[in-house]
Amino acid sequence: MSKEFKIGLLTIVAGALLYYGFNFLRGTNLFSPAETYYVVYRNVAGLNISNPVYFNGLPVGRVSGFKLDQSASRIIVSLDIDETVFVGKSDTAKLANDGLLGGKAIILKQGPLAEAIEAGDTLYSQIDGGLLDDFKPVAANLETTIIKINTLLDNLNSTDLKGVVDTLKYSIGTLTAKARRLDLQEPVHNLNELLESFKARSEQLDGVLASSKSLIDSLNSLPLDETLASMNKSMESINELMASLQSDKGTIGKLMNNDSVYNSLNKLLVDLDELAIHFNNYPKDFMKPLGRKSKKLKGVSQEGN
Repeated sequence: MSKEFKIGLLTIVAGALLYYGFNFLRGTNLFSPAETYYVVYRNVAGLNISNPVYFNGLPVGRVSGFKLDQSASRIIVSLDIDETVFVGKSDTAKLANDGLLGGKAIILKQGPLAEAIEAGDTLYSQIDGGLLDDFKPVAANLETTIIKINTLLDNLNSTDLKGVVDTLKYSIGTLTAKARRLDLQEPVHNLNELLESFKARSEQLDGVLASSKSLIDSLNSLPLDETLASMNKSMESINELMASLQSDKGTIGKLMNNDSVYNSLNKLLVDLDELAIHFNNYPKDFMKPLGRKSKKLKGVSQEGN
């Protein structure tokens, strides 16, 4: 075996391994049996042979070739899909972006019909708009916002903004002039006097508070317990005195509670009253009682003797 033959054989094996490894990394198994289907697109920009075919994110086939139908302005794409994958008549082959690098892939979307399609038949096609389709709702909202802003600007333009600004300037100028004309000196002077008066009163109040504190300290230093004990003793003595007055014991108690003493005092007062009347009417009976006989006393009745 020549050296050139060995090099050529090694090159062929390395190329086959490279091709198989590249497709294996792309999710395509070259040794699994596959069936060929077709799909028609108007534009296949970015789609190349061996680009994957996905079903729910799982690679199930690859793009195997292109055929140009220039008369109809279309491109027929052949897809090799694993024969174990069910492909229905209503399924759709969607041309979509594959990653952020601009690659393309075919996404197999299952339709409502459960009837299988024959190998070699054509699938329904669909092209994903990519970022432009995702941006359409945002663009619609942005367009609506721009229309509202234009409407608002039109309303502002139709309003007499210059007149509003002039009126505002005139109002500010009038307020400024009135503020300048106000004589604020006298109110400020009165306010200062009031503050000085408050300050003087506060100083007096400090003295009063100091005196009150001294008084409270003096009260706190007093022996209140001893004072209360003395007061209790005095109240007990008063209670005993009142009890003795209310009883019949003692002279004062007898005078207050015994009726005979009251009657004797009352009779004594009556006798004294009669004596005073007799002295007032017949004073000679008392001036010279020794020079007269008792029967000649004018003011004394002899019937009782």
